[in-house]
Amino acid sequence: MAQFTTLSRNIQVVALAAVCWAIWKLRNRACFEHKLIRSPAEIVCYACSFLNYWAELQQGGEGDLLRQGAALLQEEALGLHPTQVKTDSLQ
Repeated sequence: MAQFTTLSRNIQVVALAAVCWAIWKLRNRACFEHKLIRSPAEIVCYACSFLNYWAELQQGGEGDLLRQGAALLQEEALGLHPTQVKTDSLQ
């Protein structure tokens, strides 16, 4: 966890963009498709999927760092909201 305390400005911007994009996409889904957000963990997991996808676009070791951070963040979110795992596995 200590390795994530001094992240580069680029990684901070990408992470913030992933969270904002996840909130925006899920908000649109709720408004236009009438599919409600089941839990905050859904937002975090969606943001992590963007981070994993965007990690391929990063240079140097920043992509690996983004993937590691996304995995850690997703693990924590699902640990705090274990019912999300059960719900996702049913679909």
